[in-house]
Amino acid sequence: MKTIILRNRFLNLGIVFGLAMLAATTHAQNLYVSLQGDLTNDSGSISEYTPTGVQQTFATAPFPRGIAFDNSGNFFVGSTVLGNHNEQAKVLKFPPDRHQSVLGAAQLSFIEGVVTDTAGNVYAVALDENTFAGTIYEFAPDGTRTVFGTTPDQTFGLAFDGAGNLYAADAVSVTIFKFAPDGTRTVFAGPSAFTATQVPAGLAFDASGNLFVTTLNNRPDDAILMFTPTGMESTFATGLNNPHGMAFDASGNLFVAETIRDAGGDILEFTTGGQRIVFASGITRPEYLTFGPPQ
Repeated sequence: MKTIILRNRFLNLGIVFGLAMLAATTHAQNLYVSLQGDLTNDSGSISEYTPTGVQQTFATAPFPRGIAFDNSGNFFVGSTVLGNHNEQAKVLKFPPDRHQSVLGAAQLSFIEGVVTDTAGNVYAVALDENTFAGTIYEFAPDGTRTVFGTTPDQTFGLAFDGAGNLYAADAVSVTIFKFAPDGTRTVFAGPSAFTATQVPAGLAFDASGNLFVTTLNNRPDDAILMFTPTGMESTFATGLNNPHGMAFDASGNLFVAETIRDAGGDILEFTTGGQRIVFASGITRPEYLTFGPPQ
């Protein structure tokens, strides 16, 4: 009887281990990071990291400031060629075969955030080169462009919640705007949600519908704030240095890009167990993060 029990224990352990390995394989995702590069020559690139931190260059693009995948594995980049008040920006599309094209052949002004919805539409916020007011464009899968909404001032991150509402972080207005699926704009969190040394930048939702917000303007003690779906606020982390984009992996770990001007940058990982880890360092101006399709 003891032998049978012991054998069953090993069988159970084997099943558990096998399921764990299957889950790890199913949910393995590579991390993609936009790197600004040298601002004087319009350089820039997208780095791809394996779950173990192995890095390679995925693509190059001038001044990439927003990146996202759709459900079909297409990769989108908001790219801007800088000039003397004559910025030229486009949303670049990289299908799985990596043959680059311009989404909708649209010429825009300076681009910040880029996100996709479950229907395959792409959203990008373009900033007016004089006033920095934001226009959020929606691109249908066929490239057709429409205006989805506007923000009064310089907007950085965009993020969708599970109900299809789009959130936008307006740094100058110190406000997070919420857009219903029909484009109706309301205020989700106004200036009173932030201190005098905090402006919202990057946005990301976790699996429970909580909104995480990186704040700027107080380095090296910038913060990540968390808002519940009902708007209750708490501080998730402090002691950050100019954090911008964020992304959650399939296991619920949060990755954050710290963009340290003239001194490189790094990617921090906040594990579900409460640890803060440097996932990658010595990076040239990382800005936005996104995870690729599960492998």
